[in-house]
Amino acid sequence: MLGLILGAAFFMGLVFWVILKPDFGIAYDITNPDNPFTFTKPGGGQAAPPDKEEPVLTLNQTLAALRERGCAVVEGEPDNLDPNRLVYLGQTEFMDAAEDRKLVFLSVGEEGSILYVPVKEGHVAWREPAEPG
Repeated sequence: MLGLILGAAFFMGLVFWVILKPDFGIAYDITNPDNPFTFTKPGGGQAAPPDKEEPVLTLNQTLAALRERGCAVVEGEPDNLDPNRLVYLGQTEFMDAAEDRKLVFLSVGEEGSILYVPVKEGHVAWREPAEPG
């Protein structure tokens, strides 16, 4: 009898976890009343934000500031980078996230430089576009 009660409690917990956990199974998106159950994380895989926020620091200044705050900088993209779980932040928010995690990945490409910070739900990033010309 005790096993039946514990099994039922475990099953109900599992059902709620599958419904409410955005990274697995069906995610409940309260912001969309027409289709509240989705198969992707609500708000996940956001595109790069519009360039309305001008960066306060250049890439080199940002890297120097992060190193001063005790962050380790590794060149290259993270091995477990998932574009669907990548969120671009403004420079200030990104630096705060980097200071919390103390690890920054630097990827330099033709379109510009991107800094990544691993977080629990994926990665956050900040991008500095390449200089035209």
